[in-house]
Amino acid sequence: MDIHLLSGFLGSGKTTAIQCASRLLIEKGIKTGVITNDQGIRLVDLDFFKHLGIPGRQVIGGCFCCNYQDLDDQIQSLTEAEQPDVIFAESVGSCTDIIATVLKPLRQYRPQSRITLSVFADALLLHMLLIEGITLFDESVQYIYNKQLEEAGILILNKVDLLNPGQLQELKKKMQEKYGDKILHEQQAGNKQSIEKWLQLLDRSPTLQIPASLEIDYPLYGAGEAMLAWLDQEIEIKSETGEANRAAMDLVQDIHRRLVALEYPVGHLKFLLNGKEKISFSSSPASQQGFGVKPAFSAFLLLNARVQTEPGILSQLVQESTRAAGRKSGISIRTRSVSAFKPGYPMPTHRMA
Repeated sequence: MDIHLLSGFLGSGKTTAIQCASRLLIEKGIKTGVITNDQGIRLVDLDFFKHLGIPGRQVIGGCFCCNYQDLDDQIQSLTEAEQPDVIFAESVGSCTDIIATVLKPLRQYRPQSRITLSVFADALLLHMLLIEGITLFDESVQYIYNKQLEEAGILILNKVDLLNPGQLQELKKKMQEKYGDKILHEQQAGNKQSIEKWLQLLDRSPTLQIPASLEIDYPLYGAGEAMLAWLDQEIEIKSETGEANRAAMDLVQDIHRRLVALEYPVGHLKFLLNGKEKISFSSSPASQQGFGVKPAFSAFLLLNARVQTEPGILSQLVQESTRAAGRKSGISIRTRSVSAFKPGYPMPTHRMA
């Protein structure tokens, strides 16, 4: 069995890549499973994979490194239930030091499996950082981002379609200068051809040298995670005129507009409408994919927000947006559950130098 670990900052496109790769493998008769990971407990991504019919498990309440035993248990559960040939395990986007705390322990305790690591980076965000000198996040958050890139053996320049040809050439030249010792792969988020090439890289991974464990400043790493607010919220919308889905989409857009207006750096902002329609925003200024909105008298919206601000501020912002939406004629909005917090200090179960 292959276990493909995915690292990379919030909003870098890891989930979309897994979705596309899983479909390609399943079409070839290769059994595939997914393990999602988050500091929270109510995840858009796991529900979305369920909708797609891709077997999944989740490690919640902390990153893989701090919940290693839970990761191992979920691998075992998925293996016993589904007998997958391939498992994609997507780490929390604010996590780094994956080689020492996850990859090497898995290789030691699961020697029968082939373990790989791919690090994803949003090409547009990379261009802003490396070419334009624009830093959206606090330097402690940027430290995590830089360390993720540093520990990559396979570094995926994702969403390259968001750059024009000139910008892409600039970025490729800079990446060769800065990260020329790594395998660099350009990828479009949902493009079959580029996903196929990534899978081929993973298939050849036994010949690749495993990068050394990083030197990590854990107080700075912990400070970076503490700069980010987590918000998970379940929202129920009802409409007397069949406009519930439209009201949900208006709410999605309004929450994003408020965050942009206040200039809060967005790691990722994910919504799942009625358990099947996913809408995502990230730190790069690209627009999300849209879809048609059907008439409905009720709608259910699951929100996962990861934003550089305080949890109370983020929660208040969403509350103000839902109140404004609820004042519209014939619309009622109710919050079923809400959880707002900061990630705890990273304390890995294992750390192998």
